[in-house]
Amino acid sequence: MVYIGFDVGGTGVQVGIVSKEGEILCKGGIVTRTNIPFADQIKAMADCALVTLAKSGYSLDDVAAVGAGIPGVVDPRTGHIAFCPNLGWKDVDFAGEMRKHIDKPVFMDNDATVAGLAESVAGVSAGTHSSVFLTLGTGVGGGIVLGGKVWSGFHGIGSEIGHMI
Repeated sequence: MVYIGFDVGGTGVQVGIVSKEGEILCKGGIVTRTNIPFADQIKAMADCALVTLAKSGYSLDDVAAVGAGIPGVVDPRTGHIAFCPNLGWKDVDFAGEMRKHIDKPVFMDNDATVAGLAESVAGVSAGTHSSVFLTLGTGVGGGIVLGGKVWSGFHGIGSEIGHMI
């Protein structure tokens, strides 16, 4: 089985086909287009993922799930995005829209949160009990891992350090 991973950013969307061991098997990407409707943005992302999947030699039957890191306020339990300022999304159902094109389970969270988790598992902070990870890109974000678990605060935005006053 393989997984489709999206790193959604303000200037580009990166796609990876990843093995269950975490090895990136194939990469793709598109430019982020904020001048088209949300549904068209998701279709473009899904199309890119399917092209990348075909390049990898795998088929949709081989895909176990889709994962996405989204730069904004995300509810990972529902697949709903409350607000994604870089892409102009507000109150959208990312998971539901993605499943229209790739009918697989969709898992998602804030992009900096998942980056922080990835670093705590397989990156520079692997083997540590707790860590703080900062992202600097189109925006500023953070991922906090405490006791080996993601800490997102009461409303899921506790590590959104780029949006603090």
